[in-house]
Amino acid sequence: MQKFSATTPIYYVNAKPHLGHAYTTIIADAVCRWHKLCGEDVHLLTGTDEHGLKIQQFADAEGISPKQFVDKIAPLFRDAWDRLNIDISDFIRTTEERHKIGVQKLLQACYDAGDIEVDVYRGHYCVACEAYYTPEELDTGRCKIHNTQAEYVEEENYFFRLSRYEERLLKWYADHPDAIKPDHRVNEVTGFIKQGLRDFSVSRKTLTWGIKLPWDDSHVAYVWFDALANYITAHGYGTDDKQFADNWPVDYHFIGKDIIRFHCVYWPAMLMSAGLEPPKGWAVGGWLLVGGEKMSKTTGNVVNPLDLIDEIGVDGFRYYVLADTNYGNDGDFSYEGLLSRYNAESRKQFWQFGRARGNSCRKEMWRHRTRAGFN
Repeated sequence: MQKFSATTPIYYVNAKPHLGHAYTTIIADAVCRWHKLCGEDVHLLTGTDEHGLKIQQFADAEGISPKQFVDKIAPLFRDAWDRLNIDISDFIRTTEERHKIGVQKLLQACYDAGDIEVDVYRGHYCVACEAYYTPEELDTGRCKIHNTQAEYVEEENYFFRLSRYEERLLKWYADHPDAIKPDHRVNEVTGFIKQGLRDFSVSRKTLTWGIKLPWDDSHVAYVWFDALANYITAHGYGTDDKQFADNWPVDYHFIGKDIIRFHCVYWPAMLMSAGLEPPKGWAVGGWLLVGGEKMSKTTGNVVNPLDLIDEIGVDGFRYYVLADTNYGNDGDFSYEGLLSRYNAESRKQFWQFGRARGNSCRKEMWRHRTRAGFN
């Protein structure tokens, strides 16, 4: 039986799941369901990202441990995907032992390859992104995604020598021109590589909530070596060699456009350093905007998808997500737009059903629909 495997990003558990999380997950699930209809053996991975500075800060604010905090939030994502009828094969949490083992194996492999070295970082850091930025990448010192002031930091970190992988990455993309969908995202990635790659931090010494480096336990793994590694640790890397050999590389990582640099540049270079194959491809989606802005807890414009399915049902909501925005483009969510799409499509379906089954049946269904509060 032919296999098809896909992943979503793992979602950060600093807040409850919102519509932006649901959007990518529903898209990935729909594609997987299509492959199942084709008779393929399908695997869909999702999960939660549970380490980092933001989690430690939120836990401190509530007066509880980081583990207690993530244990409270992570199940909300699993429950949301169940209610949204997402047919997942595996749900990984980065606080699991299988993940810790795999992350440390990946770090050690890159360290042994000579691609991780200690250095001092001096520059700006966005806590919300958990990313370092040059002044040119900021807007008068503010993060362009979260519109928050980036912090200036100076600290000892271990760095991954990404700059050594420019030519190898460009050759890989030349050999795999269809790896990124939609097609114009390939040019974005290769253009970024051709501008010159900067080494990036793989550890924090001032942070305690994370996975310790196997050769220096005074540092914990920084977000990308921790979070990105879920794609291989969930498939047995570090814990089950046969499972990993049978299931890696996956066919597609479904991701949002804001994390394309980390997934399509950092991640394949990390895998190459460790002697592993990159994934077969990436499906890069746009954002579902609210009032023209990306949904985030920072901006306070989040929409709870479970509130919407309580009103129009799971199928109606999933249809809206799939039909209203072409994947790869940005969409603009509004409650009015949701109801307009639902009303327009359900009218069409009711009349088509009535023609097939007879006017008396159609009229009875319309009465039920009107009593339910739809126009």
